[in-house]
Amino acid sequence: MRRTGLMIASLLAACPVLAAPGVERWSATSTTAMAITGDITLSPTRLSAAGKSFPLAIAADDPAFGTTTGPVPARILKVTRPADPVLLRGNRLCGSPVRWIVVYRSDAGRSLNLAAFTGEARPTGESGPSLCGTFLYGR
Repeated sequence: MRRTGLMIASLLAACPVLAAPGVERWSATSTTAMAITGDITLSPTRLSAAGKSFPLAIAADDPAFGTTTGPVPARILKVTRPADPVLLRGNRLCGSPVRWIVVYRSDAGRSLNLAAFTGEARPTGESGPSLCGTFLYGR
């Protein structure tokens, strides 16, 4: 058990989800990110996109969040005031209030993947009816 805990800690240290405690700036690289959010700023307490803010609180660091390419270390952020404001070109993040934002890094930390969810239950992977969008950002 101790060895598993050390492996998880090493994995999270090698691939930090968010640099603490500062604000990170990310450029939209996927079609959905360019059309809906544009470039973003992200911290453990706030996501800002297209001039709108989503207040956040860290809910969990998941060492094995499910993605289409397999489990990855991810940070699960609870939106403390669920909302779905109009963003770029009249688009919205979900179409109903966003309750969860999950972020994880890929491409040796050069890319940030963001998944938005509307459901009440904390997400465990990028699937299910409460997933409303996935977005990709780069440095």
